[in-house]
Amino acid sequence: MGDPNVLLVILDSVRARNVGHLGYPRETTPRLDAFADGATTYTNAKAPGIHSISSHVSLFTGYHVAEHRVSSHGVELLPGHTVWETLSEEGYRTGLFTPNAIVAESSNLASFFDHVVGPRRDELVFPDALGPEAIPGDPSYLEYLRACLRSDAPFRSAINGFSREFGSTSGVYDPTKEYGGEYVSAFLEWRREGNGPWAACLNLMDAHYPYLPLDEFDRWGGPTLQELHREAMGGPLTTQYLGKRPFWELVASESLYDDCIRQVDAYVGTLLEGLTDADVLDDTLVVITSDHGEGFGEYSALNDSVRLIDHSWGIGDELAHVPLVVKRPDQDQGETVKSPASLTQFPSVVDSIRSGRDANFVPPNGDAITTSYRVQEPGDELPLPADEREPYFGPWHAVCHEHDETVVVDAIRRDDGIRYEPSSHRVPLDSGVDNAYVEDVVDGLGTVRIDEGESDLENEVERRLHELGYMT
Repeated sequence: MGDPNVLLVILDSVRARNVGHLGYPRETTPRLDAFADGATTYTNAKAPGIHSISSHVSLFTGYHVAEHRVSSHGVELLPGHTVWETLSEEGYRTGLFTPNAIVAESSNLASFFDHVVGPRRDELVFPDALGPEAIPGDPSYLEYLRACLRSDAPFRSAINGFSREFGSTSGVYDPTKEYGGEYVSAFLEWRREGNGPWAACLNLMDAHYPYLPLDEFDRWGGPTLQELHREAMGGPLTTQYLGKRPFWELVASESLYDDCIRQVDAYVGTLLEGLTDADVLDDTLVVITSDHGEGFGEYSALNDSVRLIDHSWGIGDELAHVPLVVKRPDQDQGETVKSPASLTQFPSVVDSIRSGRDANFVPPNGDAITTSYRVQEPGDELPLPADEREPYFGPWHAVCHEHDETVVVDAIRRDDGIRYEPSSHRVPLDSGVDNAYVEDVVDGLGTVRIDEGESDLENEVERRLHELGYMT
């Protein structure tokens, strides 16, 4: 066999706790579970960070978040650091397929791929007519209307602007346009059109907030929950649930989230079937994982005055523990790895597989590290009085490692700390957290400069991120 193909599938926001083959009682992931039977399952896989931008930079470069320190949505990564560039230079076609605005638009991560299929949520009602993005700056309503009247299609141009400004949230996040099947189809078409080895990343956002499954996948949520969830939509959930909305409502929305996981799992099945039908699955390194988990009102493992809302802060297993299923080329026997695994190993695994060497996601030193530097002081984005914000401030660090032949997690945030077994749902161990161990591990990483700061976000991109729940 020549150079193997490389496929990285990121099920955005899918946490391990809600995955069938990792013990969840609901049938959320039947296709992924079946695939895992003939692949390698890592039961203690940890995301590098709890935010899309931080985790994707780590996945693409192999650096830990504590090394690269990237946490800005508008980051400009310097060239020469990603696995995709290396593969492209060595003869691979590379492609990115995702509705994730952070990966495809606000940052420059998409620039390291040869081919990109990005967000479709802002397609105009009349694509051939004028749209708001065609007017430089931030035009007033009157300025936009004047531009419409000067255009070749004034009425259609005006409708384009009206639908953007006054349409429902679905105008910004439309599940009928952004669902995983659209991007799976685009990938399969791209794969068919070229020759030679290929390497692709699919980030599928079906399970990301807002939790709006297509009707055919609505199994546990139902219309009442969907209506409540729509009332909370239109911006960050943190604003809603640190505000006046009751936390029971956020807890209940996990059922909608399960429906959305079931939806993205169906498209994983479509993807795998497409590769099997094309007779290329056995020639491909397939890595299926997530960039971070999700919080539904759980209390922080480190401070019970803090509750987790989506993936805005915290470091417990709700956010750090992710599914990881890996199929090496020609692998047909299932394996289970219980040792701590880190997604930062992805570039190393790709290199090893291409060189014909054994490869796995277990770090050589045994430490799987998760880090978040948010929320940063003074935390003005928090809808809380200034004297109540400190428990939310980072940095947050967690190290999953083996201690006395047991896998444990040591997690710290400033003076807060806890040690627990991943399977214990954060019941503190009697041995207590080893703060010095975590600090030594993090300090031992040092820092690397792989970015050149950040760019200003365009109004349209910032609006998309806001509607997807990000505090920008």
